[in-house]
Amino acid sequence: MEITSLINEELIVLDLEASNQLEVIEHLASLLEKQERIESKSAFIQGVLDREEEFTTGFGNGIAIPHCKNPTVKKASIVIGRTIKGIDWNSLDGLEVSFVIMLAIPPSEGGTTHLQILSTLSSKLIDPDFRSRLMNAKDKREILKLLEECVTNNI
Repeated sequence: MEITSLINEELIVLDLEASNQLEVIEHLASLLEKQERIESKSAFIQGVLDREEEFTTGFGNGIAIPHCKNPTVKKASIVIGRTIKGIDWNSLDGLEVSFVIMLAIPPSEGGTTHLQILSTLSSKLIDPDFRSRLMNAKDKREILKLLEECVTNNI
């Protein structure tokens, strides 16, 4: 799987201004909509929120991985936001979130792409060095390079 088919620099925002979880999700969904990766922003957002109701996607250590397998998704995508201030995400460790990796998956790829991306990211984010490098990346290119290494080595 090529990371460039899932994410590009326009799907990364490094200075996201948001005061709550919904604002983060709405902003990131707007980026997906702008690139025509989703058909309905509102349906996608509702799908993400429904998933959050089932169980928090606050991974811990300042990271959240909201995700949605939804018919409105036209192309499997990753969209990233690094917030200016911490956001309450009901994280498992109780810490605020400042780095959000949102996954948009069409139902046709739900059993493959969805699980592969989640599994790979989750296993890499356990590594404190990788997590620190990702969260403190100086620019979008550095984030893309780290994700490329992650995907190349694990999928």
